[in-house]
Amino acid sequence: MTCGSCVAHVERALSSVPGVSSAQVNLTTEIATINPSESNVTKQHLIQAVRRVGYDAETFRQGDRITSGLKHTQQSKLREQRQALGQAIGLAVPIFVLHWLAPILQGGHQGSQLWPVVVQAMLCALLLISPAGAPILAGGFRAIIARAGNMDLLITLGVTAAFLSGLWQLVIAHTPTMHFHTAAMILSFINLGRYFEIRAKHNAASSISQLVQRIPLTALRIDDDGPQEVRVERIRIGDHIRAGQDAIIAIDGRIIQGQCSVDEGVLTGESAVKPREVGDEVLAGARIAEGLVTIQATRVGADSAMGRIIRAVEDAQAGKTNMQRIADRVAGVFVPIVVLIALLTIMGVILLTDATLSVAINRAVAVLVIACPCAMGLATPTAVMVATSAAALRGILVRDAAGLERAATLDCILFDKTGTLTVGAPAVTQIDVLSPNASLSENDVLAFAAAADQFAQHPIAKSLVAEAQKRNLTLADPDTFSSTPGRGVSAKFDGQEIFVGSARFLADNGIHMAAAQPLVHARAAAGQTAIIVAVDGSCVGVIGLADSIVNGAAQAIAAIHQRGISTAMLTGDNNANAQATADQLGITDVLSEMTPTDKLEEVRRRQDNGLHVGFVGDGINDAPALTAAHVGLTFANATDIAASAADITIVHHDIQKIQSVIELSQRSLRIIKQNLFWAFFYNTLAIPLAAVGTVPPGLAAAAMMISSISVVLNSLRLRS
Repeated sequence: MTCGSCVAHVERALSSVPGVSSAQVNLTTEIATINPSESNVTKQHLIQAVRRVGYDAETFRQGDRITSGLKHTQQSKLREQRQALGQAIGLAVPIFVLHWLAPILQGGHQGSQLWPVVVQAMLCALLLISPAGAPILAGGFRAIIARAGNMDLLITLGVTAAFLSGLWQLVIAHTPTMHFHTAAMILSFINLGRYFEIRAKHNAASSISQLVQRIPLTALRIDDDGPQEVRVERIRIGDHIRAGQDAIIAIDGRIIQGQCSVDEGVLTGESAVKPREVGDEVLAGARIAEGLVTIQATRVGADSAMGRIIRAVEDAQAGKTNMQRIADRVAGVFVPIVVLIALLTIMGVILLTDATLSVAINRAVAVLVIACPCAMGLATPTAVMVATSAAALRGILVRDAAGLERAATLDCILFDKTGTLTVGAPAVTQIDVLSPNASLSENDVLAFAAAADQFAQHPIAKSLVAEAQKRNLTLADPDTFSSTPGRGVSAKFDGQEIFVGSARFLADNGIHMAAAQPLVHARAAAGQTAIIVAVDGSCVGVIGLADSIVNGAAQAIAAIHQRGISTAMLTGDNNANAQATADQLGITDVLSEMTPTDKLEEVRRRQDNGLHVGFVGDGINDAPALTAAHVGLTFANATDIAASAADITIVHHDIQKIQSVIELSQRSLRIIKQNLFWAFFYNTLAIPLAAVGTVPPGLAAAAMMISSISVVLNSLRLRS
């Protein structure tokens, strides 16, 4: 494919296959993504549909990566185009020389003025059937047969018109002509432009290729027979992998032996080396900076962190932005309009001026060549490919290219609280002792609570046990244990009866609460959860727990506000806790005790008021709001449902990268607008100049080449 018209024709052909619900074609990656609505759609049906409109296709074998296939295709095309460019120059240069030196080479005898032109005609014929001309002409004639206009059709019409008019004047009119030199110049510039264009595309795709190369081909697996080097695709969940200094981790897993420092820069965009020890998780693609560890595989292949990154980038690059859809529709009808303008140019020159047919053809050829919609077709997909690849290298996964485009227009961002703005796990913040004597300490109160809670599964119970372990407290095993879900637990130790839970739970069990009530109210006012501990019917202490703020959340909110984007917190938590968290973050718009449906309705309410709404969440209950928002953002540790509903996923829980998403989106949108402006402005200005004879065909080919290359080079600026 060579232009946006090609994209439109191939998409229509694929969508016309019975059983295909939709088809998306990407010009830059040359990949079509098909969504079948029926199971009887075969690969052969799809390939035949593509061939019927003058193109060719092949399917990826099972297990092939799109990125590796794309890289191989681009390298092969670059090599072929380099050879075609060499042949174009090798044949065109003698034609130019003969054209320029014709007055000197012509003799005084009859017919001597024709032989330089005859040699030009022979060399031009060789050029047309060489790899520099034949693929273009074949593509153009296929487009004519399929009645599908594209760039190859315009070039074919221009070159064929120049060559045939030259033959006609040479054989029939017996007069020298300059059209052979024109055809040679057009093909030379076209091949030169395609070479630079393929090179630029190759550079644009290099970012995602870097991601693929981060996964090693082999890893050291520990079997019963000892260490054995195996290919990565043979590793299964549960296998033990050993990795040492400077090794790239091949799978996601948990360290079961040893300790190390890892560099996760390729996953997160951060260069800081982080310590990891037994029990910690490590991700595929990370580099071990120091140490030797044995890792138990938990996710392998496409399910690993790097595999998900690569898949997300591929999906985004296969998608289309709204601007790209508009450009493709325009390009689809552009070629017939250009052919009509070229015909009108010939008629206008003949009827309205004294110029010859040769001049008219020359101007028509210039119109055909200069109007090729290459830049229009490349304007958006190249920018999207570069932006999504650059984002992936910085720990931002774009699942939907249109979502990245919409992020530039956000007016407000709504945040879930628990697990998004807070870590999602309560931590002990304060312990108050209520014992009437001084025999109990904070650690004693915590030890009672943790011992009673050590067999409970509630997050608060786990937080109490974790805090006790952090303080190296010894926890006795209870003689009896009973749990009331969501309220509290009771246990007995050596004849002592212990109750741990909410004020209502203890009151229902006959515990006198007067001494504890002031502290309970104080903890609630501070946005904390109050857990009361009672021993043998008396309250001995109140433990305050709170969900801690995610690192950098306050700075992220402030940065978003500086961009003129408002924020709000939507949470199912009670109002006191929600308000306390919002106050720490600088969020003034707080909606508490919200259900998933409430969150969805709030997103829609703001959208109905004309706002472009972003939503950031990580749980199953956030999925409806993530789907409804203009842009849904989540984190790599989110639930699968939330991840599938979001447009953009941030690797690790780095909330400050939301600002990076907005900045990248704004830069991408700016680049796309620049590209489209240049493409449309170029054609609007160039076609009239070619029609009136200001731009000759050779210069038209050069201008078309420059316009396409400039669009790609402008997109490459997003890499930095």
